[in-house]
Amino acid sequence: MLSVLNEFRRGMEELMLPALHRRVLLYGYESYTGRFIKWYAKYYHNIDIDYLVSTDMSRGRAYDQEIFRPSVIDFSYKDVNSALIWVAEPLTEETHKYFEQRGYVKNKTYFDFYEKIYGRDIYEKEVEGTDIFHKRKVGKRDIQFLEWLEWKRGCNFVTRIPHDFLENGKEHAEGYACTTQKEIFPILDHCHCIPKAEDAIFDFGCGKGAALVSFLDYGFDRVGGVEFEAKIYDVLQDNMKKLDIDDTKVELLFGDAAKIEEELDSYNWFYFYNPFDEVILKKCAEHIANSYRRNKRKMHIIFFSPKSYTSIEETGVFRLTNQFTVDMRQRVVGIFESYE
Repeated sequence: MLSVLNEFRRGMEELMLPALHRRVLLYGYESYTGRFIKWYAKYYHNIDIDYLVSTDMSRGRAYDQEIFRPSVIDFSYKDVNSALIWVAEPLTEETHKYFEQRGYVKNKTYFDFYEKIYGRDIYEKEVEGTDIFHKRKVGKRDIQFLEWLEWKRGCNFVTRIPHDFLENGKEHAEGYACTTQKEIFPILDHCHCIPKAEDAIFDFGCGKGAALVSFLDYGFDRVGGVEFEAKIYDVLQDNMKKLDIDDTKVELLFGDAAKIEEELDSYNWFYFYNPFDEVILKKCAEHIANSYRRNKRKMHIIFFSPKSYTSIEETGVFRLTNQFTVDMRQRVVGIFESYE
């Protein structure tokens, strides 16, 4: 795990560990923060959330989903009244009174995650004159690893960059979007990945480095990536400096992913988060296959949000060995392994 995230994890543990062997009600589940807290509790502490409460029921939801309105607290439903409450949205005076009137006590029977992680600095203000490449997310922060690093270290990970703003890769590339530990850790778990000293992972179209940070946090000692957009690459380099990530742990390449060849020989894991079209993918897949032919080793390809597997399968080196979904809008993941 990355030591830079120790403070974040300690804050989460202070609120979560008292809930071991207790019922838990997650208040504000509809946000990314709510879904992150639910995942974090299960992943790190094997805590299952008993009651998912949404404070925004404006969007349609299937009635077979176990998502409650806040009024469930007032019902005589099972043992909901004895559950600890985790608040996954900024605590207002109105919400505080709502809990207080029902006998809940802050930091004893209900817990404010935003205050623990961000204090009172919950909203990011827009900086005038900042271009799309250097713009950070504005408005309410979410509780998650990468956004916390933006707040704590001044990094820039989560803001999307639409395709129309690209300069170098407009013809074949997709716009920038990031994945974080909540998505990447379950993928690597599905692969039964336990990184060893000789393991290294390469990200095609690594963007601002969000996935690279997640791979290091998962336990890889060496990661690498290539990025074609000069302004995104500048942000990528700046992020690694702000996190004090040693150059021996990360290899950052600037250029066309379709022209990366011998550099792949020191990697055995490869990651694609739908970075470009089939034209570039076909060339990258062949270069990975040629790397295997030069140096035969067990190799894995992780393909997130695939539109086609043809280019990888046609190399004759890799076969699809697993396929599953993760908690993300574009959720399909395919895993390929070399035959030998």
